[in-house]
Amino acid sequence: MTALAKQVYYRNRGMPASLRSLYLREFEGARRILDLGCGTGDLGRGRQAQDEEIFGVDIDTGALRQAIRFERVACVDLESSPLPYRDASFDAVLAKDIFEHLQDPGRLAREVARVARPGAVVIASVVMARPRTVWADYTHVRGFTRRTASQLLEDAGLKVERIWRMGGVPLSGRLGFVRLVPALLRLPGCNQLWASSWELKARKPGGSDAREAMGWHQG
Repeated sequence: MTALAKQVYYRNRGMPASLRSLYLREFEGARRILDLGCGTGDLGRGRQAQDEEIFGVDIDTGALRQAIRFERVACVDLESSPLPYRDASFDAVLAKDIFEHLQDPGRLAREVARVARPGAVVIASVVMARPRTVWADYTHVRGFTRRTASQLLEDAGLKVERIWRMGGVPLSGRLGFVRLVPALLRLPGCNQLWASSWELKARKPGGSDAREAMGWHQG
């Protein structure tokens, strides 16, 4: 792939700003955030505070050369390598569109639990177990039902608090109603047409509440 083609590829696969805002809202108060499969650093582009640190990991060195402007990056093979961070290092973790690419997603889920602090929030987005969504990308090796998506995180020691549907509803980003998409996708017709992923919010047990855990290093 040429350098120009790569730029187009990254641009087309970027995270919409409205979706990024939804994730960062879930992480409100976090100061150290881990972005798994960070790509070109779309999450870091929305950094909300000067003392907020976003760490990105990806295997694509071309993407990381762009992400380094927005996140503190590391090149990591998420299929087989441990995360290069100490235990209990992060207040929040985003794992968007990662687990469906792995032969052993449970190994990475356990790594996420290891590097998350007690009380930390984990957001995971996984492709639904529907043929048209799973096999729309030849690098996918699996899809997830609502139950198996929850089991993946629970078996790693995380507590799932909420699950919702997400998908590419036409014009939702351009017209600014991405936050309404989960409610829209609860409707049977919309669910069948546009729902493509399960979004899960989980927490690492052990903190009295998330804000207290995140406040460990706010000063």
